[in-house]
Amino acid sequence: MVKRNVIKSLGVEISELAFGAMRLPTLENGKINWEISEQMLDLAYQNGVNYFDTAYFYHGGESQEFLGETLKKYPRESYHFATKLPTWFVNSQERMEELFIEQLANCRMDYFDFYMMHGLGEDRYNIMVDHKIHEYLTEQKRLGKIKFLGFSYHGNYETFEKLLNNYPWDFAMIQINYVDDKLMDMGKFYDLMVEKNIPTMVMEPVRGGYLAKPPETVSKLMDDYTGEKYSPAAWALRWCRDKDNVATTLSGMSSMAQVEENIKIFSESPKKLNAPEHTLLTRARDIMLNIKTIPCTYCGYCMECPYGVDIPRVFETYNQFKLFPNEFRAGVGYGKLVRDGKGFETCINCGICSPQCPQKIDIPTALAQVHEELEPLRQKFIASV
Repeated sequence: MVKRNVIKSLGVEISELAFGAMRLPTLENGKINWEISEQMLDLAYQNGVNYFDTAYFYHGGESQEFLGETLKKYPRESYHFATKLPTWFVNSQERMEELFIEQLANCRMDYFDFYMMHGLGEDRYNIMVDHKIHEYLTEQKRLGKIKFLGFSYHGNYETFEKLLNNYPWDFAMIQINYVDDKLMDMGKFYDLMVEKNIPTMVMEPVRGGYLAKPPETVSKLMDDYTGEKYSPAAWALRWCRDKDNVATTLSGMSSMAQVEENIKIFSESPKKLNAPEHTLLTRARDIMLNIKTIPCTYCGYCMECPYGVDIPRVFETYNQFKLFPNEFRAGVGYGKLVRDGKGFETCINCGICSPQCPQKIDIPTALAQVHEELEPLRQKFIASV
């Protein structure tokens, strides 16, 4: 059974592993494969997972419907349902209320256990203040429509500090793992949450799968480690579990194999990382930080591009080439994107995508960089596309 944490400040028990419904398996038409996804959810639930997370736009809105419909078979008090208000859609008090009511209906819920303002940062902080979002949601909490109010965060430290200093929160979700702890200075964010006694929900513990399939140099480093052996994904998740203020770690699972591996990892009693293990992960992190990839987690927040560029796929193709140099695979992969009108050539530098990026990537500039490096490889292997 998956281990659980009692969040003393909230008086609830939640599983250390949270089931994220952002990257569910899909059919050829892009819709969620409900049959396989339900099997995955059932396996997680039956093994003790009781925290299920979604958001308004995951899978084009279908994720909320899938999660709510699938969980109907289980007693409502046996699990915690989490979703998020799309703050960037809020332009009035009326629109905020419409969105909240719509989410309750789409999720088949009478109330939300954990409800977040989605992706707060510098701009969305102002939206929250201007439209009194915190005040409205606090009233919904008083009315019993929300049990615990929090936010997910993608922004700078100064705004994060303002959020924690100026408003009361039951919890918050941040992107933290053993790479972003240094790359994005997320340890500083975590420490402030500890100081404020606000439980931490972890997102992107394996950085969109990047830490589960690290470069060969890192894999070899882990293989050669003389202490207790773990898979790359397990090392990343152990790093998160090592932190005392982490209430749950969110994993956006895409296959039954991932569910099974995560259940195995989180069913074992957490072991504190010892000094050699900390050294191992520090060395692994430093190796990866020296490889110049684009810091995309393939979350899809930048989509849909109005001009057809498949931004996450372009960046994924590039990053795979930088981490696992294979000219043929990179040239053919990028060639297929270009052939289908999804490469950089259709980009007109409109800039719509960049403000949506949690990683603050200058997407048009990064796309141009990718094109400059991969276009020669596409030309080299164009006959294979």
